[in-house]
Amino acid sequence: MSEEGPSNSNVGEDSEMAVYRKEAVNVVNFKFVYDKDDLESDKGINFKPEMAHQIFGESESIFGYRSLSINLNYWHNSCRCYLDIESSGKIVNDHMKADDIVKSLNPWLPENFTSSYDDFIDMMDSEDHEQIFGEVIKTFKDEKEMTQFPDHHIKATYKITKNNVDNEDFKDFHARFETFIVWFIDAANFIDLDDDRWLIFYVYEEFEHPIKKKLYRSPLGFCTVYKFYAYPNNIRPRISQFFILPSHQRRGLGTVLYETVASTLRDMSNVIDLTVEEPTTSFQKIRDLDDCFLVHKELSEKKIDFFSAQSHDIFKIAKKNKIARRQTQRVYDILECIRERISNNNEKQSSRASKRFCNMNRAAVSIQVEKGAMVDAEHKRYLEDIEPSVKYLQKKLKDKLNTILAKN
Repeated sequence: MSEEGPSNSNVGEDSEMAVYRKEAVNVVNFKFVYDKDDLESDKGINFKPEMAHQIFGESESIFGYRSLSINLNYWHNSCRCYLDIESSGKIVNDHMKADDIVKSLNPWLPENFTSSYDDFIDMMDSEDHEQIFGEVIKTFKDEKEMTQFPDHHIKATYKITKNNVDNEDFKDFHARFETFIVWFIDAANFIDLDDDRWLIFYVYEEFEHPIKKKLYRSPLGFCTVYKFYAYPNNIRPRISQFFILPSHQRRGLGTVLYETVASTLRDMSNVIDLTVEEPTTSFQKIRDLDDCFLVHKELSEKKIDFFSAQSHDIFKIAKKNKIARRQTQRVYDILECIRERISNNNEKQSSRASKRFCNMNRAAVSIQVEKGAMVDAEHKRYLEDIEPSVKYLQKKLKDKLNTILAKN
């Protein structure tokens, strides 16, 4: 029996079809536009999506176009959108049709987006470059210069605002801005802005345009919080979505936004504790560090020695600061890992971090041996999960804690 490979004609057809198949994350481009010049050049804020399965299906592919480019342009303040699709050719085939890109995009783009360049330019006349929604609750400066204007050495100011959803203009704006999340957060959904239990925090960038000499403000990210009822007259807020534009990540904005949100919620007298809905790895690290720093700071203020602090000391501080029970156990375990390593000359030890935490939501297993093995496996995964937070916090606290240890 002989085996025959694909015929040359089939290979040629497959190769030709491949020319028409594009990975969506490679051909979609985002741009924040400050003026007409940005739209017609490489200026402005540019970034790429991380995922596209909600828009284009699990394969995240688009079929039927040569040299495809999907450009999503947004006015920097209002986030009104201009969709510009470019290609060098569309497939002509009796048996295959090109994907309808606009149809796929339509549910996920801002309402009333335009595909007309002229209409988008006309929007510039009504763009309010200084618009900011909500009550400003935090203002801080960036020591790094803005990359958008490298020749002008501009340092931006950032403002964090708190918004209820009773302002129709704000609701329209947020409905536009939140469309970004489907490209960056897995299984992201848009929130119901008619539900008055939502609280939304925004971070804005503010600077004076070096050429136009006007004040410009741009939204860079947001955090949505849902205020769940807690008996009898309290609320249990849950952070639902947390997003910073990719162009402004790794600059500490997410950390300041979380610290501000958490501090604001803790100061509300009717808040029981703070919870988070399915935190991502990067968000969980921010949360871990803020909560651990908070506990460590209060231990110092109460003159409780870090290395001899008892679990009830840490849990009491956590409860006072409205850290949820599950997160409190995590904070305790992170601090315990740090104490063990510094006490053992920074060597990584087999941690005593709580197996009780790992066993909280595990289904019962009938055979005791399997049950123990499952807990051990979960415990190992848990230690791996908290390891980035342990390493970072240990590095931040190293000198201070070594000084304390030397005195002991």
